[in-house]
Amino acid sequence: MKPKFHIVKRAHYRVWIWFLLLLVARYLFFTNAQFWEEFTGWINIWIKKEVDNVSLKQSIGDYMQSIGYTTPRVIIESVGWWETKIKVNARIESDEKVADLSKNIQSLLVTKWFITNTSDITSQSIIWPSVWSFMEKSARNAIVVWLIFMAVYMLISFAAIRKSISPAILAIITIFTMIFDISIPAWAYWLWMMISPTVQIDTIFVIAVLTTMWYSINDTIVIFDRIRENLQIKWWTKDIVYGKIFEDSLRQTMRRSFGIVWATLLVVIAMFFLWTWIIKHFAFTIWIWVLAGSYSSIFISAPLAYLMMWRYKKEKAKL
Repeated sequence: MKPKFHIVKRAHYRVWIWFLLLLVARYLFFTNAQFWEEFTGWINIWIKKEVDNVSLKQSIGDYMQSIGYTTPRVIIESVGWWETKIKVNARIESDEKVADLSKNIQSLLVTKWFITNTSDITSQSIIWPSVWSFMEKSARNAIVVWLIFMAVYMLISFAAIRKSISPAILAIITIFTMIFDISIPAWAYWLWMMISPTVQIDTIFVIAVLTTMWYSINDTIVIFDRIRENLQIKWWTKDIVYGKIFEDSLRQTMRRSFGIVWATLLVVIAMFFLWTWIIKHFAFTIWIWVLAGSYSSIFISAPLAYLMMWRYKKEKAKL
């Protein structure tokens, strides 16, 4: 009995939709993302004086915009009696500019008569953007090395079916589906940032993304491995229909994939609703990835590999 729904047949429509979603998700995220203080320069200044918080925030915001920072975050908090905490966050390029900006804000406080002189400043602290630059460089190098080892593994592991499809193509598809799997949670995270200004990109989000990268590649390789096994079994069959092998392989691994999805969803949903806000951010990212990752692994990666074999037109009637 033929299945009512074919995964491989007409897969090119889903691939184009997937590609458009990928572009939109990455554009929205990188043009509207709000980063936590550990990713940008951040200045904290405590003054021993009670001030008009609204006026102070407006003055600092106007000054930041006048020197080129279009979307600065200025937070003014009253701490106990006669003390005010000023927090200024913006995408600052270097440690030197953070230090200069701190001095300029102190001068602004005196010029605008919020404080009498700099002796009213009890303390200050600065978070340097170079800290995140070092972390970013280390993470990027680690990911590049990891992807190289993954590609080498696939070139060796799938060498037996290189006459049907190049292992290099499978490695490239695996990386592209991984990019999709981390872009969709990023897009959902951007929507959450629009709803709640307190939600920002932090190290918890980065950890969640790195976790999704590993799971995404693992899930895709499992499906490709089943395709490899079925191709080797039917290697000598006459009039082999590759599309049917891909279709059968996907249906054989679908139950396993959905089982992992439901098991993971139960855990992350419980984490999201029952744990603290830090775990909520991690759980939210994993939750969206589970849905995006299962979709891309089943409906994108293998069908895209089949389309790149250029056999769809020849086998279309047999699918």
